[in-house]
Amino acid sequence: MKAYALVMAGGRGERLWPLSREDLPKPFLPLLNGKTLLEATLERIAPLVPKENTLLIVRKDQEAVARPYADGVRLLLEPLGRDTAGAVLLGVAAALREGADRLLVLPADHYVGDEEAYREALAAMLEAAEEGYVVALGLRPTRPETEYGYIRLGPKEGLWYRGEGFVEKPSYAKALEYLKGGYVWNGGVFAFTPGTMAELFRRHLPSHAEGLTRLLRGEPLEGVYGALPKISIDYGVMEKAEALRVVLGRFPWDDVGNWRALERVFAQDERENVCLGGGRHVALDTFGCVVYADRGTVATLGVSGLVVAKVGDEVLVVPKDRAREVRELVRLLETP
Repeated sequence: MKAYALVMAGGRGERLWPLSREDLPKPFLPLLNGKTLLEATLERIAPLVPKENTLLIVRKDQEAVARPYADGVRLLLEPLGRDTAGAVLLGVAAALREGADRLLVLPADHYVGDEEAYREALAAMLEAAEEGYVVALGLRPTRPETEYGYIRLGPKEGLWYRGEGFVEKPSYAKALEYLKGGYVWNGGVFAFTPGTMAELFRRHLPSHAEGLTRLLRGEPLEGVYGALPKISIDYGVMEKAEALRVVLGRFPWDDVGNWRALERVFAQDERENVCLGGGRHVALDTFGCVVYADRGTVATLGVSGLVVAKVGDEVLVVPKDRAREVRELVRLLETP
């Protein structure tokens, strides 16, 4: 089986501001003991997919930060951001041109706590991705998470389950129901044959089907991309796919979607604080905080449940339970 992997590493760098920025989005942050999330992702899949079959996709204006990771890995440059459906279109075009049997699509910025178990799940996904099927990675929910999409599970079929549909980010009450069983988190990793996705584009995203035809004819990428609507692969295709299979991942996982996620990924001290960065944190009567200082000192006294992040001259202070709203603050900062 000739398998390709498309690693999506773009983004606007909003959720972990001020550490992440548009020119240094989350995949390129050295959060893992000096290793970036992207570096960890590429190392994790290397035993499964050869480097020469691994496609790393970013926007053209992020080429400088991505180029150091392209040692043996091929860099695909999007002329402009067109969300994940555009990225998948470029990956499918490359896979079709080069006769790939399978294409894995995965984010570059997730945390995985057991690399071997992760590769086992991806290998099962590649096996399940027979012609006509889309295969998704599912994770058993461990909390009533309202920031993740879910997948409804059907009967077990060998190494995988029949998928009975995607569910958008639920209310808290619904997320509590999903914890009881029958639903898994959508891990954002997919596998399929290039021909299967080409057919799904034809059925559900005609703009992308036309774009694929134009790319395969050799038309310039800029013109093709300029005609594409901005839409995610989840909304544009996956939620409409009828032949869905789900492979369960049995490993610690997090999408590191905001500052609060860091307390699930990194060790906490005796007062449940997480302290990161090259700076110093001096704490007195401080409980359950996430503190990041790139340099210098951050001192906290008599506080709990906060995110405090200092990067250069920029400082963020936000209650942990509102960390998901940081992107709105960043957009306000960008307003002239």
